[in-house]
Amino acid sequence: MTCQEKSLGSLLPSDATKRALRVIFVVGKGGVGKTTCAAALALSLSKTCDTLIVSLDPAHNLGDIFETLLREETREIASHLSAMEVNMERAIGDYLRESARKLKDMYRYLKAINLEGYLDTIRLSPGIEEYATLEEIVRITSKAEGKHEIIVFDMPPTGLTLRVLALPQVSLVWGEKLVKLRKQILSKRATIEHIEGPKKFVVEGKEFELSTTEQEDEVMQELLKYIKEVQGVRELQTDAERCLVMPVMNPDRLSFFETQRTLDTLKRLSMPTGAIVMNKLSGKQQEFEVVAKAEATFAKRIEKIPLLDTEPIGMNSLEEFSKYLNAKEWLPPGRTHR
Repeated sequence: MTCQEKSLGSLLPSDATKRALRVIFVVGKGGVGKTTCAAALALSLSKTCDTLIVSLDPAHNLGDIFETLLREETREIASHLSAMEVNMERAIGDYLRESARKLKDMYRYLKAINLEGYLDTIRLSPGIEEYATLEEIVRITSKAEGKHEIIVFDMPPTGLTLRVLALPQVSLVWGEKLVKLRKQILSKRATIEHIEGPKKFVVEGKEFELSTTEQEDEVMQELLKYIKEVQGVRELQTDAERCLVMPVMNPDRLSFFETQRTLDTLKRLSMPTGAIVMNKLSGKQQEFEVVAKAEATFAKRIEKIPLLDTEPIGMNSLEEFSKYLNAKEWLPPGRTHR
C-alpha cells in the first residue's frame, strides 16, 4: 500500500487544528437506505458543524438524493454542507500507478523490472479495491483537516466496507513481519559485504551501492514509515471522540444477521459505534419481532424510521427525514451549536 498527497500519519490530532475532525462511517447492506440516512445525517449536522459527505459506493446515488450533480471535486450544496462522489476506477488506477512507481524506485537495481505491463492484471487481484478505497478515505480525511469538522462517509456494501476497515489492523501484522524479514536480508548482505566488499551496480549511467543498514535501506525506511502511518489510522479508528460508525438496517431477518456480523467485526476492530438505524418500518408483526431481537441482542439504542409514502429526495424531504435521527449523538464532543 502507498500513501498519496499526505500520509496516513497526518490523521493524528494536531495542536494546530482548532477542532478535531470527526469521521462517521455509515454502513449497511445494499438497499437498506444507507445513502438516504447518510445524506439526512450530514444535512442535520451541517446546522451545527461544517460537514462534508462523501460517497464511496461504486454505485453512486448520493447526487440523486440531493437532486444535484456531484463529481470528485468537493462542492458546497447547502450552507456549511459540501459533497462529493469518488470515482473508484480513477482511485484504483492512481493506487496502482503510485505502487508501481515506488516499487521501481526502491528496486531500481533490478534492471528487468517492468511493472507497467502488469497493471491491468494487478488491478483484478484480491485486495486492490480495498486498498484503493482506504487510500481515498485517508486522502480525503487529510485534505479536510482544518476545512471541515465532520466527514460522513457513505460506504460501499457491507462486505467491502468491513474488509476496508480491517485493513489497517491486518496491515500492521504484515508490516511487522516484513520488517523482521528485511532485517534478516540486511544482516546477510552485511555479512557478504564484510567478506567480498560493497556490492555496486549501475543503472542508466548512475552507480549505486547495495545498502546493508536500516538507515540507508529505502525498503526498510518505507516499511517503517508505512507502519507508523497505519498506526495513525488505527488510532483514528479506535478513538470514540474522532470516529463513529452508524449501522443501518431494515426490520428483516437477513438484515439482522448482516448487522450482527458487522457489529461483531467492528468490536474485534475496537471501532466505536453509535445508535443503530432501523429503517423502513411498516408495522408488520414480523418486524416487531426483529426489532425486539435487535434490542435484546445488540445492546444499542435503535432509532426507528417508518416506511415513508414517498422516497425522501431533495433538501426539503431530507430535512423532514433527518428528524428521525438524533444528530446530537453524532456531533463532536462539546459541540452543541455553531
